[in-house]
Amino acid sequence: MENYRKFHSAQVEFPDGIIGIMGPNGAGKSTLIEAISWVLYGNSSVDRTVKEGIKRAGAGPNEDCSVTIIFELGGVEYQVKRSMRGKNLKVDAELLGNGEVLASSERSVTSFVEKILGMDYRSFFHSVFARQRELSALSALTPADRKKLIVRMLDLDILQDVINDIRQDERDEKRDLQFINEQLLTPERRPKREVLNEEREKLEAELSALEQQLEAANLESRRLEEEWKKAKGHKEWTALKEEEYRKHDRRLSEKRKELEGLQQQRGILEKDLSALRIRLEALPDLEKKKEEYDELLRQRDAMEVGLRSHEERKSIRASLQRNEEGINRLERAIEESVNELTELRNPQESLGTVTQNLAKIEEDIAAGLDQRSTIDYEVQSLRREIKDLSQKRAEVNELGAEGICPTCERVLGDHHRHLLNKLDEQNSNRATLLKSREEELGILEERLGVEKRRQKILEERKEKLQVEVNRVEWLDASLHDSKSELEELVERKKQLEDRLSALGDDDFDERTFANIKNRISDLRADVNEFQALSGESSRLPNLESRQKELESGIEKRERELQSIQAELTAVGYQEGDYRKALDMYEKALKAREAGYAEVSRKVDAIEHIRQRISDKDAAIADIARMEKSVEGRTKRVEELATLKHVMEDFKQNVTERISPTLSEISSDLFVTMTDSKYGGIEIDDNYDMEIYDGGEKYPVSRFSGGEGDLANLCLRLAISRVLADRSGNDINILILDEIFGSQDQMRKRAIMSTLNHLEKQFHQIILISHIDDTKDLMSNVITIKELDDGTSTVVA
Repeated sequence: MENYRKFHSAQVEFPDGIIGIMGPNGAGKSTLIEAISWVLYGNSSVDRTVKEGIKRAGAGPNEDCSVTIIFELGGVEYQVKRSMRGKNLKVDAELLGNGEVLASSERSVTSFVEKILGMDYRSFFHSVFARQRELSALSALTPADRKKLIVRMLDLDILQDVINDIRQDERDEKRDLQFINEQLLTPERRPKREVLNEEREKLEAELSALEQQLEAANLESRRLEEEWKKAKGHKEWTALKEEEYRKHDRRLSEKRKELEGLQQQRGILEKDLSALRIRLEALPDLEKKKEEYDELLRQRDAMEVGLRSHEERKSIRASLQRNEEGINRLERAIEESVNELTELRNPQESLGTVTQNLAKIEEDIAAGLDQRSTIDYEVQSLRREIKDLSQKRAEVNELGAEGICPTCERVLGDHHRHLLNKLDEQNSNRATLLKSREEELGILEERLGVEKRRQKILEERKEKLQVEVNRVEWLDASLHDSKSELEELVERKKQLEDRLSALGDDDFDERTFANIKNRISDLRADVNEFQALSGESSRLPNLESRQKELESGIEKRERELQSIQAELTAVGYQEGDYRKALDMYEKALKAREAGYAEVSRKVDAIEHIRQRISDKDAAIADIARMEKSVEGRTKRVEELATLKHVMEDFKQNVTERISPTLSEISSDLFVTMTDSKYGGIEIDDNYDMEIYDGGEKYPVSRFSGGEGDLANLCLRLAISRVLADRSGNDINILILDEIFGSQDQMRKRAIMSTLNHLEKQFHQIILISHIDDTKDLMSNVITIKELDDGTSTVVA
């Protein structure tokens, strides 16, 4: 186990017998057991807590978390490994059986484990694990809730889920059947087919009436078109008059704006003149402040000589602080580089070996390629020779025994058969040689493929080693630079300390200097105002001259306004004439559009009636289809009702057989654990427990808390036994978490004695406990110790 939760690394062997896992609360005892279920089945919620545990355990971003479990079942040794790899801690898994890979992905491993163990994660958890809080729940729950819990632990609730699904399907089918029957009737309970036929006849009558109304609407729309054209002509004539009127009106508005602008300028100028005369009255007082300001400037300049020495001392102290920080930073960097160089070891040597091996493979590949070219050339030559011989034989065969030999120009005769046999023999020899060369070429190709794959692996290894070599070289250079820079900083520190000592004491008074600067700042606004007023006094004659010019311009604009108003009156247009003409035009336009709209409405109404007739026809067809489907759905409802009753009877039968089995197993365990003090346990159909005492049955509430916990423990062990038997596999492990909480020493020994008897059924019984006085009751003890850094380790 590597980097799992609180454990950096741990290896634990669970021998046959009773094994105790001891340690204080919070040390991580249950983590070992949780790892078993995680490595076998995986679990998304456990994945999240494992990732958090990796961070708490201090694993780096490139460190893997992995858990491996080895167990024997049915004569096969299985090895399951589940891990989290990479920066994002991706979950991966692998399953081996007798050394052979059976599954190699997260989901396939989980599926294979479920297959060989015969149970899923939930069944395995309830079969193998028993915890104190489950025992407390069994005792604290009401009989009804206890029954639900046990049914869920035994996976019997799956039968109820099936029954519920069948009931839901039956309800859905009945609802659909009722819905279809309702669809065949109107709200007044009349057959829809009859009503639809009556409505269709009415729609045919409406269609005939609408076609007559459409003809009358077309005549009215043509009359309204003529009235609209007359209103349009009157509107356009009025628009021309209105345009001429607006032109004169715009000139009038422009002159009014010019007049208003001149009047505003006159008002502003009068305010400026009045304000300037008032400001000039403050000029003598501002002159005195100007003199004080000049004197303070002379004092500030005199003190700035000492300020420079003072600031230099502050700068040296700041440089010394930065120098000290740089020395500390470089010392840390040097230490980190040395540590990393130690971890990288010597990749250069490995790189050389890989490079040599890669060169050897490249030579082998090159030689193989040359050999392949030679063989390939021979194959091509043989194919050409075979083709030529076949062609030559065909020519000789075509000549026949009476033909003339193309070489000696004599009749072939008996030599014809001899020549054909000779050509066949040559062709057969070439074909045999060709087959041999092709087989040799195939073997060579396969060998080259293997060499190229080895070449790729070595190139990837070489690239990785080269990165490490480059890193070592960079770290060496960085270490050398850091040491050089550290020496420079140490020397720089000495120089700064010498400069600071040479400057001597600092007698500069920052408060006095600050007061002078603040007073200068306070007087600056008055000095600026004094300078501004000194310049503004010369503006007074110009402002008075501008005032006279504005008065003359205002009189001129008033005369121009009177002339334009007379021209506007002469146009003969009254305000609102165009609005009246426009209203008449819009009224005629709306009437025309209303006429066309009426025509369109009639057309739409006709189309709507025709569509409704079509819809009625489609609805009548739908009614016919629904009437046909009622028979099939009625049969489906009857089948589902029969299936529901069969499944309910089957569930009742299974439930009635489970209760006596649990009673028998838990009763035997309870008698043994109490040394026959009690006569056993009885569990009724509601899974309520009663204890036999002196031949009489009594409820569990009559007995002490320890005896009640013991009874619930027996029931819990019985559940585990039933689940293990039902899986069909010999799963001989039982894990009990903190079951001694309320038991005295004598009862603890009785429980341990009973557990020893259970070794025939459970070869390995693991007890998790923080109670030290139970150590001597166990044959094997594994101790978990929590370290100072918060992680845990296996001590023994």
